[in-house]
Amino acid sequence: MKNVHINNLNQKEHRRSMLTSLSLILFFSTALLCAHADTTTVPPIAKNDKDATKLTREEKDDIADEDENDPLEPLNRTIYFMNSIVDAIILKPLAITYRLVLPEEVRNGVGNAFANLAAPITSLNHLLQGEPSRAGTALVRFGLNSTIGILGLFDAAKELGIPGIETNFNETLGIWGVNTGPYLMLPLIGPSSFRGTVGLGADYFTQPLNYFVNTHHDNQDIAYSLLGLELIHQRNLVLEALDDLEATSLDMYASLRSIYFQKQQYRLSKLKEAHTSNSGNEILDTPTNTQIFG
Repeated sequence: MKNVHINNLNQKEHRRSMLTSLSLILFFSTALLCAHADTTTVPPIAKNDKDATKLTREEKDDIADEDENDPLEPLNRTIYFMNSIVDAIILKPLAITYRLVLPEEVRNGVGNAFANLAAPITSLNHLLQGEPSRAGTALVRFGLNSTIGILGLFDAAKELGIPGIETNFNETLGIWGVNTGPYLMLPLIGPSSFRGTVGLGADYFTQPLNYFVNTHHDNQDIAYSLLGLELIHQRNLVLEALDDLEATSLDMYASLRSIYFQKQQYRLSKLKEAHTSNSGNEILDTPTNTQIFG
């Protein structure tokens, strides 16, 4: 009996070790698509949409300077190459299969549910950005979508005339005046920066779901399955965008780096504009249009 008990403990410990490793892999992979998801559409900066961006000359100069802020380029390119292999072998095929199997209405519901899970992070960061009313709106949306919207599958709050603005700690740091810092291509995560990396870590530790999973190990299987689903869903959102970008880019790495910095500047510019606008909730893109490079 004692040996059986020891074997059971060993099996349980081995299983927990495997789940921990899987959680790290899926966290980094999910972060890739959360941080990688804003190239679904090229930001207006790249399209020279003057009415949409209204960037000052100083802001445009900052973009040009940041685009060259890549002192670790040799290392970053190596990591990008490895990320591309993982994507080609695993992520992209799974995303294509996901799209073929599930109808668009179901995929939209999945996206809504994951956006709803991020509402606590959004609310906290609006508060840190000095927008308590917008933080309250995020919590109201979370309550409505979690109940009337059936666990967030439907954006009931938007249908009731309560739109929202997604944000994160990376953008909060930007609002506080922290520069993006050098460009970083992170393993599995993808395009980021010094500021973006700190932001990803802060968002992870301020997500209540992570604490629930870590303190209730019986629910880890469900949590990891959700993370894997989110990874595949986010990759599905950018299938055409990344294919088109790769087909038209002489240097895919440089193109991704440029779009990353443009998107960062665009989002900050629009957040600042939203802070001074009475209808700021509609200034920024909706969650479905801001899906790569957060």
